[in-house]
Amino acid sequence: MTMIATPPTLDVTKARISQTLEHERPLTCCRFSPCGNFLVAAGQEENVLRWDLATGNKTALVGHRSWVDAIAFRADAKRLFTADFHGTICCWQYDADGPTPIWSRIDAHAGWIRALAVAPDGNLLSAGNDCVIRLWSAADGKPLREFAGHENYVFSLAAAPDDKTFVSGDLFGKANQWDIATGELLRTFDASILHTRGDDFLADVGGVRSLAFDAAGQLLACGGMTDAKSNAFCPGNPAVLVFDVATGRLTQTLRPSNTSDGPIKGLAFLSDGTLCGHAEHLNGESSLEFWDPARPQSKHVIKRQSGYCLDLHPDGLRLAAATFKNNGRGGNGRHSKPEEYISHNGEITIFSLFEKPADQPS
Repeated sequence: MTMIATPPTLDVTKARISQTLEHERPLTCCRFSPCGNFLVAAGQEENVLRWDLATGNKTALVGHRSWVDAIAFRADAKRLFTADFHGTICCWQYDADGPTPIWSRIDAHAGWIRALAVAPDGNLLSAGNDCVIRLWSAADGKPLREFAGHENYVFSLAAAPDDKTFVSGDLFGKANQWDIATGELLRTFDASILHTRGDDFLADVGGVRSLAFDAAGQLLACGGMTDAKSNAFCPGNPAVLVFDVATGRLTQTLRPSNTSDGPIKGLAFLSDGTLCGHAEHLNGESSLEFWDPARPQSKHVIKRQSGYCLDLHPDGLRLAAATFKNNGRGGNGRHSKPEEYISHNGEITIFSLFEKPADQPS
C-alpha cells in the first residue's frame, strides 16, 4: 500500500529559513511564479533574475536598461511583467528557455515605475513617480486607460478580491480605490499618518509603501512608517494600518516588536488570516513580523536584515523576502580603489511556515 504524505500544517510560530538564493547585487523585489517552480527577482541592476527552485539554477532575463523594481505575473498566460527606473515595461513568457521580451513599452511612464499589478480583467496596471496609474493590454502593451488623481509618487498597487476594483498608495498617505471598468475614483482610505513633512525637511517622507488585501477582501493593510525624524536616510517608526474595507474605518495600527527604523516594504496575508510584514532597516535591525490583524502584538518575530518585499508561494506554506546582505563594507564602494565600485549583495530568503519534519536533516 502506498502511503500518502500528510501535507504540512501552517504554523507561523515554526517559521524557519528553508532556502536562500544569493546574488552579487542588492535585490529589492521578488515573486514566485504561479506554477510555483520559479522565483523571479530584481534590484540594483538591469537584468531580471529567474531561479529554478528545484535545481537552484539562475537565469538572467535581459531586456531592461535600468534598475528593475517592480514584478507581476499573470497565471493563465504564463506571462511575467517587469518595470524599471527609466519607465520601461517588459513582458516575458516566464518559463521559456533563455527568454527575451515578448513586448516592451519604453515610454510607459515618465521616470521610475514603482509598482505593477495584474488587474481583475487580466490586463496590467502600472504606477510610479509621474503620479499616473495606467492600464495596459497584457497581450501587446497597448494603452487602455489612465487613472488620474494622485498628487505625488505612487508606490504601491493591489487588485481587490472583488474582481472589480484596485487600490493604489502614494507618498502623501492616500490609498485610492478605483473602478477598473470605468476609471472612477470610488474613495480614499486615509493613511496620511504614514506621511511626514517636518518644517526643516527638504522633501516629503514616507507614504503607503506596501498594500495587501486579505483573501475575503474584508481587510486592507497599508505598510509604511510614521514620525520620520529627518529626510536624510529617513528614519521613522514602522507601521501597518489595517482598514475595514466595507466601512473604510481604521481598525488597527500594527508595529514591529523588534527595533526597526524603516518603512514596512513587504506585506502578505496568509490563508489563516495572519498578516506578515517586513521592514527596511536604515540604522538598526529589522524583522519579519507575524500579526493577528485584530491584535496589536506580534504573535511571532524573526530578526532579519533589511527587507524590501514579501511574496507568498502558491502552496501557501512558503514566504520569500528580498533582502539586503552586507558585504562587510560600511557603504557601497567605501574603502575600495577610486576606480572600483563594490556593491553590497542581495539575498532571497525563503521561509517554510510549518514545523520541520522529524526526518528532515538539520
